Amino acid sequence: MMTIWCLAVALSLASQVTAPKPVLPATPQGRHVQAYLDAFNSGDEQKFLKAHEDHMTPDVLKKQSPERISNMFKRMRGDFGTLRVEEVLGASAKEIRVSVPTQDGARGVFTFTFEEASPYRISGIDVQVSPGASEPYRGITGKIT
Repeated sequence: MMTIWCLAVALSLASQVTAPKPVLPATPQGRHVQAYLDAFNSGDEQKFLKAHEDHMTPDVLKKQSPERISNMFKRMRGDFGTLRVEEVLGASAKEIRVSVPTQDGARGVFTFTFEEASPYRISGIDVQVSPGASEPYRGITGKIT
């Protein structure tokens, strides 16, 4: 009887242990990425447009019209729903790479690159999506530079 009780306690404790939430670096670059993700995940297109103004380099903003950013927002909402970081794949002063699941079970890898001097705004975002279990590769790729 004691063995069954010990096993029940052990299983109960094991079920309460969860994997740690991935953490972006506590750097200006990590804060820019977090602000971008938060604006996207708000579901508010205007917040997302404002995040671009606040966190992207002037060169990127010159190349991206608000209409193009809005279209990208809508497409990404359809593909990803929300941007939930599963894993931080790499982080340096020059780039942060994160893994984000799509709604259909595929995996997106977002590579954020940054300007070299303060305030280290986002100078580019590359998105590569690998095949999911539910459908063949769709070739979703995107780049903002």
